[in-house]
Amino acid sequence: MLVCSVVFLGGAALRKSLPFPYESVVCIRWESGKATDEPAPSPSQFRASRLNDFSAQIAELRSGNLLSEVVLAGDLVRRWNVDHEAAATRLLARRSEVEGRADEGVILLRTRDRTAAASAELANAIADRFLFRKHAEVRAEANARVVRFDREKRERHRAIEAIEARLLALSADDEAADGGVEGGEDEQNDLRHRLHSERNLLRSLEAKHQLAVIEAGEAKSPARLSERAEEVSATRIIPFFLQMPGMILAGLLAGVGAILVGGRGGVRLQFLADLQERLELPVAGFAPLCGTSLLTEKSLSPYLVESYRDLRTKLKRLPAGDCLFVTLLPLRSEAGVAEAATNLACVLADGGATVLVIDADFRNPQLHPYFEAARHPGLSDFLSGEMRLEETVIKTRRPNLWFMPSGPLHPDPGGLIAGRRMDDLLWDMRSRFDYLLIVAPPLHRVAEAGALAALADGTAVVAPYGSCSVRQLQKARLALEVAAAQLTAVLLTTKAGGNPPASPPSSPSSLPPREVAGRSPSEDAGRSGGSPVQTVTVRKRP
Repeated sequence: MLVCSVVFLGGAALRKSLPFPYESVVCIRWESGKATDEPAPSPSQFRASRLNDFSAQIAELRSGNLLSEVVLAGDLVRRWNVDHEAAATRLLARRSEVEGRADEGVILLRTRDRTAAASAELANAIADRFLFRKHAEVRAEANARVVRFDREKRERHRAIEAIEARLLALSADDEAADGGVEGGEDEQNDLRHRLHSERNLLRSLEAKHQLAVIEAGEAKSPARLSERAEEVSATRIIPFFLQMPGMILAGLLAGVGAILVGGRGGVRLQFLADLQERLELPVAGFAPLCGTSLLTEKSLSPYLVESYRDLRTKLKRLPAGDCLFVTLLPLRSEAGVAEAATNLACVLADGGATVLVIDADFRNPQLHPYFEAARHPGLSDFLSGEMRLEETVIKTRRPNLWFMPSGPLHPDPGGLIAGRRMDDLLWDMRSRFDYLLIVAPPLHRVAEAGALAALADGTAVVAPYGSCSVRQLQKARLALEVAAAQLTAVLLTTKAGGNPPASPPSSPSSLPPREVAGRSPSEDAGRSGGSPVQTVTVRKRP
């Protein structure tokens, strides 16, 4: 190990001695077609116009999440002798430049490094990762269209079978009554007309489904590599500041640390790519955990924040109307779903969207410490009819963010979820908020987890990275399909250090004051035997 460290230090010092860096250029052609001139698709379809937004592609090439993936895959922490992954990501952002030429449909990516070979390799690595992302997006969009047509075909088959069964029943009744059934002939004629229409519609859907299958197999990304970076074409540029000899010891320590964790980045990236390919997921990414949340801690690492912002960008691509309703299911109880849901809700709210987070894990609620709230009053109090909605929803200190605790454990949680008040709650909240995030219990442990997943527009499984496999996630997807739900996203949690949040005071009067229409927080806090409540005053997104 000592000899390897000496060799590593000597190689790093040799690279740093070069006086001038080299610059390489990669040319990416974006063939957007005419998608931007067509009418916007319906809310139930994937919005292809997002993929064809030229400026969005430039922003993605500059995003910290994409650059951090390149840092992991290329082991740039060791190669550049920096202390940690976030520092390497910032250095890569300074060494790369993106130029877009919308009239030509061309994106030029320039990267700088100490040698011509290294700069060319870096440019090609960023371009390859970007092209991989675009291909995954196109595949997910095409496969979603196939699934939609397949679902519509099954619905038409069921309708045809029901009509045919009714016709057989009417024929049998007519024969038994020797043609004396009044109105039977009119109903049969009407059913035959409907049967003819359903069969025509089924044939049309089958043709569309076959075409969608062919298009899914031939789906190609609108982005292609027009010109790769070559070592011989790299050019020297103005020299930049080099590290002083006094940083050699720090470089040695960083090199030893990089060797200890070497290969980790490639494994993480490969696992995420395998998930996207085998499960055909529209959304997959990492959700770093540090023991606290963005709701209470302002100085978290940029890599952690960028990871959740990348998840926000991917969620916005999902098909939804005015409100996107997502159920977050932990693969197991220690998956860290509470912290991940809190951080995701914070970045969604920071983006200007109104967000409501609901804790539906009645048996083991974990969200209320992150929101500095008590466990009840909450969801179970409203569903059981014991409290009004305005008494159970809390407005947090963060703009655009609201929270509903779980409430006390009810004797029949599954009955509450399947009840009419749950439908009324979701209908009401969809008209008030842009995002609904419901944290459910683990899928395989309680019955209401599947019911919550079936109510949502999509389901996100939260699993700890390093202790889950693709096979386990495939089993979770099958379980969701049995529950009439769809696996939309997988969030892989990673540990980033930190301390768990402190539990809130047990006394309701110690909670943060909540505003009530017509009363001040101090007046609410002065009521004996009660806790302050707050009315929900959310304006719908224009």
